[in-house]
Amino acid sequence: MTERPKENLVLVNAFLTNSIVLRGLIDYLDNYVNVHFVDLPGFARSVPPLSEVSLENYAAYVQSRIDSLELDSYILGGISFGYAVISHMCPGDACKGVLAIAPFLNSRWLNLGLMKKSTYSVLVRLTLALDLPKKIWNHRFFHRVFHWYSDYPPDRIDALLDHMEGRTFFETARIILTHRQPCQFQDLPHVLILSQSDRTIKNGPLLELFKQKVDRLKVVHAGFDHYPLEVSEDYFQTRFPREDIQDIIRFFGGRPPASFS
Repeated sequence: MTERPKENLVLVNAFLTNSIVLRGLIDYLDNYVNVHFVDLPGFARSVPPLSEVSLENYAAYVQSRIDSLELDSYILGGISFGYAVISHMCPGDACKGVLAIAPFLNSRWLNLGLMKKSTYSVLVRLTLALDLPKKIWNHRFFHRVFHWYSDYPPDRIDALLDHMEGRTFFETARIILTHRQPCQFQDLPHVLILSQSDRTIKNGPLLELFKQKVDRLKVVHAGFDHYPLEVSEDYFQTRFPREDIQDIIRFFGGRPPASFS
């Protein structure tokens, strides 16, 4: 019996993640779909940073990567900030639908207090205005603060500090903290993946907006956090069951591979 081909999934990383950090998720999903993971420029050493960081330029880069793959059909997915990037794209006829994983829309939807958001925004803007990103990013004191402030395991913080480019970090943080334009929704089927334990985005208003703006919507409640401490393949297997993946593939008009049976 010939095994059915797997659907293609183009997946764009979130802020403070890349294909190295999310290796476990990629390996898990690759059992059921062909994962084409796109590291945004400046998020991994293998992808040089943009000369000008913007959502539009990130989107243009992702589109160029997709064009180079020459896929007959695919699902377009974005994790958190990655969704804001893909929402600025016109994916074309080959795209069967959009996968929005804990999506970031704009700063209004951040589950972050006004004082903390304002403080972060001032610090980021000041760093950029004084042209300090590279000096700060590479400074040992900043590394110590990053380790102290973040809940991430030390080895993952080291990987991010090693792979991410400093200006990209601060420019992208500025977008996240200040971007207030309404989100653009493609006229495609959407799957919205939310986690009730998510402390980064406002799930309730987000869900209502997707229901208003998307004609054909499927909502999946997963068990992983926005920035999970555990990122192994086993972790995602327990928090994102294969039955949910099967339903998502069917929703987009595909057929799960024979390994599901």
